[in-house]
Amino acid sequence: MPDSLSNASEKLGMPPGSLIHVGDVLEAESRISVIDYDHEHLEESSIQSVDELLQFRKKETVTWVNIEGLKNVELTELIGQHFHIHPLVLEDILNTHQRPKFEEYDNYLYIVLKGLSLETDNDSFSVNHEQISILLFDEIVFTFKEKKDDMFLPLIQRIRSSTGRVRSLGTDYLTYTILDTIVDQNFVLLDSLDVKIDSVEDELLSEPTTETLVMIQRIKRELIDIRRSISPLRELLSSILRSDTKLIHEKTRIYFRDVFDHALRITETIDSYRDMLSGLLDIYISSVSNKMNEVMKVLTLFASIFIPLSFIAGIYGMNFENMPVLKWRWGYPAIWGVFITVPICLILFFKKKKWL
Repeated sequence: MPDSLSNASEKLGMPPGSLIHVGDVLEAESRISVIDYDHEHLEESSIQSVDELLQFRKKETVTWVNIEGLKNVELTELIGQHFHIHPLVLEDILNTHQRPKFEEYDNYLYIVLKGLSLETDNDSFSVNHEQISILLFDEIVFTFKEKKDDMFLPLIQRIRSSTGRVRSLGTDYLTYTILDTIVDQNFVLLDSLDVKIDSVEDELLSEPTTETLVMIQRIKRELIDIRRSISPLRELLSSILRSDTKLIHEKTRIYFRDVFDHALRITETIDSYRDMLSGLLDIYISSVSNKMNEVMKVLTLFASIFIPLSFIAGIYGMNFENMPVLKWRWGYPAIWGVFITVPICLILFFKKKKWL
């Protein structure tokens, strides 16, 4: 597990807008990568200081600044000073326990959401959550990520290939593609969970064990956690669509509606998976109950066979002198004949009733 740099309790008593990183440290160092482009040219670079970003404010190109790693609080503070970002927004960027939301300011938009990915290790798995903050300006887009990964690689390759709308449209369309990339990652996650659910179902119908129950409960718990991260997306995207901001052009809004539809599909898929798991849990309980019934049936049949034998043996085991056939010469063989005949008759009777 990553080490925690600080937690929310350390901010108690501090004024609003105090910049302290809250959450797990997933990257030891912060990295700044810049992609500057229009329909004719593309420039990629890694920069070391915020001052180097100022040159992109005066250009008529689209600039995407991606910051990976939030440990460097001073870096976030400097970006806020140079680009006049509200201290409360900076505070939210550094607090990685934010709920997905959309906020509108005078010259920029602030969006925060969760990026989800599945980490597997043999039979175990875990869903990783990463907070991603987006700042949309007229000429530049900032993304703040907790760690370095390949989440945006498909989008970067699209930009490099100089095909499609992304190279010819503005920062609002770039923001849409970033949102779309993050949301579509959830489909990959759900596909992986679907495979695990199918595996659990096959195991359940063949030879269920206590590990099967543990896996069902774990997937259900992860789905609840995923839904908690995904559900606010609908409200977030609805707020974007309702906004009358000039930073999002009318022709771009239709693409945001597409992301909204994706969020709905993801939520519906999660709900259907939860229903499936509830059904699998019922099947597991029924399977265990049926196995217990089978065991009880076998024990009952054995008891039914031995009860009359025990009754007969108990009668002739009493210490009375005057008992019928007590001194009969053929008494011992006769009683064995009864002991053999009674079970055979009972077994034939059980089979006739289809209890065996």
